[in-house]
This record gives sequence, structure tokens and C-alpha cells, in this order.
Amino acid sequence: MKKLSFILLTGLAMSLFSCDNHDDVEEIKPEEQVVLNNDIETVITTEEASESVMELADYEVDLFSFMESEYTEPTTSTKQGSYNYYGNFAREWQRYKGEKMPEISIEFAEDGRFPLTITIEYDSIELYNNDKIIDGVIKIIMTAAPWTSGAVREITMDLVIDSVEISGTKRIEFTGERGVTKKWEITSDITFTYPDGTELSRVAERTREWIAGLDTKWDLTDDKIQITGKVTCVDTEQNEYTKQIDEENPLIRIGTCRLIVQGTVIYSQNGVEFAKFDYGDGECDNVATYTYTTPEGEEVTETVEIGKHKRNKMKGDNLKIIRLKMLKGAGKYLIALHPIFIQNHYFYLNQSSSLDTRRI
Repeated sequence: MKKLSFILLTGLAMSLFSCDNHDDVEEIKPEEQVVLNNDIETVITTEEASESVMELADYEVDLFSFMESEYTEPTTSTKQGSYNYYGNFAREWQRYKGEKMPEISIEFAEDGRFPLTITIEYDSIELYNNDKIIDGVIKIIMTAAPWTSGAVREITMDLVIDSVEISGTKRIEFTGERGVTKKWEITSDITFTYPDGTELSRVAERTREWIAGLDTKWDLTDDKIQITGKVTCVDTEQNEYTKQIDEENPLIRIGTCRLIVQGTVIYSQNGVEFAKFDYGDGECDNVATYTYTTPEGEEVTETVEIGKHKRNKMKGDNLKIIRLKMLKGAGKYLIALHPIFIQNHYFYLNQSSSLDTRRI
């Protein structure tokens, strides 16, 4: 598979004439370019795998939040008995395999119903349709009923979904109009940790609108959710970038599919687009494509399997010239090292091999 080598801003300035000081070396100004420490496939597959497990967790939050009217007694009430009363409601959705359901705990405020606290505990719960397994805890604090204007859900997640750890917080505010629109403004700060040690931190601002299926509470087959917004990501190798959903082709989730089935997202850094990811036209499959332009100007489209995390870490001896550029002045050249070793530094080397580092 073709890989895109990125132009790096960090580098070595090598003098072509004898020089024992740096008085004639001009500081290299950062340019509006993309600086990534891995190839595009690595960056995109890690982010899209995180997006996939996040959608699973979000769906769990919505299902148990929208059951709010069914929570007639706190789980500490003797009326509920000792068995998993509310968790067994989930059997109606046919979302979980086997006899074991998530354990649901409900706690009301001391002087009224709200804030209402929902705690969902998963003990190796397997999902239908995708064989994904969920462990851990989701805690939801609701300030009001789901369709109340301004109602807020404060969510804490400490989960493992198919060996991917999810830890962080999310705030969801209902901004729709009861009986007319179902829309939420969402902010989140979530970290994903993969079995190989890779971490991806995502800070998101999104709008989700449930555009079909809310009238049939127990039927998932007609559910459809539209998603717009952006995510800012930083991963283990300090790749920092933004993922913006195309407003003309927003993301679409449906109740019978664990994956996003439609929509386009644009990957960029410093305002410069470096890839476009296309989820397809609505079919429930795990195949998507991404498109990028090579340094030679060739547009390349690759096919990927959604949810597959891939990491191609550079080796310590992977020193290579990525770009050779004549600098202004007396014969100086800029060459580049992989920035995992020289992040955020300029290196100046003269004929006597003395090394000077200057922080950007």
C-alpha cells in the first residue's frame, strides 16, 4: 500500500563553508504544512477504530437514558427486589447475547426525581450483530427528562470494548424541541488505550440529531442518527490533527449496525487538509475509503476495514532525508529527521560538527 511521506518542519541546517558560530544562520520559520510522525494509514485507522468503539458506547448511553420514564423506583427500594430489574428490560431490545444483561442501578435526588443517576455495569456482555464484548461502567447523571429543553446528561466512562480502554467524560445537552426535533449538543474529552500501548486523546464538539426511530422505543431497526461537528486528536507519537465532518455529507448511524454507514470527514492540520475519509452510501459494512495526495501530486484512494487499529511505529535508526531546501543566505541547506526524535527543535550543524538546538 502506498504511503505518504510528509514534509517535516524540523531539521538540520548544514553549512557548506567553514563556520564556528551561528551568527549567519537564520531561524527557520514554521510553514503551513502537515507534520505527522506516522503515515496517513496509521493515523486514520487508529482514529477510526476509536470512533467505532465510541459509537458503541454512545449508543448504550442513549438507550438507558431514554428509558428514564421506566425508572419508577430507585434500585435501593424493596419493591425492586434483589434481581436486576431494570437490566432485564434490555432483553426487549435483543441487543445482548445470552442470559446475562448489564446491571442497572437507579438513584433519585433526595428531594425529588432529578438529578437522576443511572449506573450501568457490564461484565463481559456480548452484543448481537457484531460479537463485541463490553466490560466496565458508564455513569449518567440527568438533570431532567430526556426531551426537556436544556436537559443535560453528564457522563463518565470507564469501559473496555474489545480490549480498547475508554476513559473520560462527556456532556450532552438537549437543544431540540419536544415533539418536533431531537437534537443534542455534545462536548467530550475521552482517551482511548489500545493493547499495544497506543493512546489517543480526543476532544470533541458535535451535534447529534436522531432523525428517525424515536417513536418506536423498543424497535432498533428504524433508528437513524445524524452527526456533525469536529474532533481534535493527539496520539502517542504526538500527531495532532483535526477531523471535521463534512456538513454536506454528515455521518449517519442506524440502529441495526455497529458502524457509521454514511458520511465524509476531512482530516487537517494547521488548516491544511491531508486526507478525506468516506464511510459509504448507507450500507452496513465495515469497508470505507480514504483519499490523499502524494508529494508528486498524485491523488490516491485506499480501502480500509473500519475498526481495525494499525500502528506502524518508526524505528530508532530510521533517519532519512525527507526534503532538501536551499535556505536564504550563504549556502545553507535544510534536511529533516523523523520528528519523533527531534520534535519541536531546530538543529544547526557546522563543519566542526558542533550541534546547537533551538526550541521552536
